[in-house]
Amino acid sequence: MSKTGSSIGLATGLAILMATGAAEWASAKNRTEIEPGAVTITLRVYDYVHVNRPALLAAENEAAAILAEAGVQARWVDCRTSPAEMDSYPDCQWARQATDFELRVLPDAMVDSRAKWQDALGAAYEFGGLSSYIANVFYDRVNSLSGGGRAPLAVMLGRAMAHEIGHLLLGANSHSRTGIMRAFWSARELSVNGRPYLVFTPEQSRQMKARLAERVQASQAEAKVATLRQR
Repeated sequence: MSKTGSSIGLATGLAILMATGAAEWASAKNRTEIEPGAVTITLRVYDYVHVNRPALLAAENEAAAILAEAGVQARWVDCRTSPAEMDSYPDCQWARQATDFELRVLPDAMVDSRAKWQDALGAAYEFGGLSSYIANVFYDRVNSLSGGGRAPLAVMLGRAMAHEIGHLLLGANSHSRTGIMRAFWSARELSVNGRPYLVFTPEQSRQMKARLAERVQASQAEAKVATLRQR
């Protein structure tokens, strides 16, 4: 499901079709196959839920494995969620670069009112052009769909993360009929062994890399103009 606003709008969200499935979950890290010509992005993670640390790391690993198969390497950086924590997270204090993105894990109480009408598990926000860089994952909704024959919480959270990061890299209106960017997930995708079906297509991989290259070029051009103006 998606709803797009004008300047800053809710670009998209992932909805889920309730279903069941059972199998053993293998480590996402062991299943990773990195596509040639990989590019690297930095994901600044703002965990407003304070997810159990091992579970959050497992979720990041699941998302990273999905991205890596498309040739996108993810570097994860924990960031503060309150001013009092600033000194504890020095890696989050540098200026945002062209390949930096924000991923926020939110409790239901913090879900944007524009997303509440949906059954979405997350949302990416469109700021116009190539400048989208914030994605939200709705923890309580993900948690309610995990377990009970479906994928465990960490795996489901990681898959939702990968989907929303995909929207940041692909832009608005980037749902597809197959793979990780499907708008609705069924029993197959929800099951613990559903990961082979939750991948980016070769075309999406090419598009993500191309858009990242455009972001970097645009950022370099802006920096060059700013330097010339200072002379």
